[in-house]
Amino acid sequence: MVPLKRESLPAFDEISCGGVPVYFGKNEKPLYLLVQHHGPFKYWAFPKGRQDEGESYVQTAVREIREETGQSNFKVLKRLISDSIYFPKRGPRTIVKKVVFFLVRFFSKEIKISKEHVSWRWATFEEALSLLTFEDYQRVLRESHEVLMSEVKY
Repeated sequence: MVPLKRESLPAFDEISCGGVPVYFGKNEKPLYLLVQHHGPFKYWAFPKGRQDEGESYVQTAVREIREETGQSNFKVLKRLISDSIYFPKRGPRTIVKKVVFFLVRFFSKEIKISKEHVSWRWATFEEALSLLTFEDYQRVLRESHEVLMSEVKY
């Protein structure tokens, strides 16, 4: 087998990791946590943030979820297949950004959002799907919901 040259691998200017938090009440449908970001264009998404040097994807996701929700009573269930790749502007430059998501089960609905966000809410699958601003995040939510409905017993 011939090793791949570095140039042939996908290059990302920035990697972020986060989670799709889900909460199960007694005999309730799963609820998904969404956070609304600051800025001129306020959008609904999931808790996520930039990977620090030396961190694994899961370490970044756990740190960012804790920072952005004030919650530490959760368990990472699995890495989702649906990475999000998009091309935000940073000044005059367009960067290539990858976001790795994990399905995360919260054991409490108590949230204390960070200053990075203006709002948060727990939503059913249908509500969350209609609130999420970007198609990529809708795809991530659909995958999360399919995994839960097929694998997680609550």
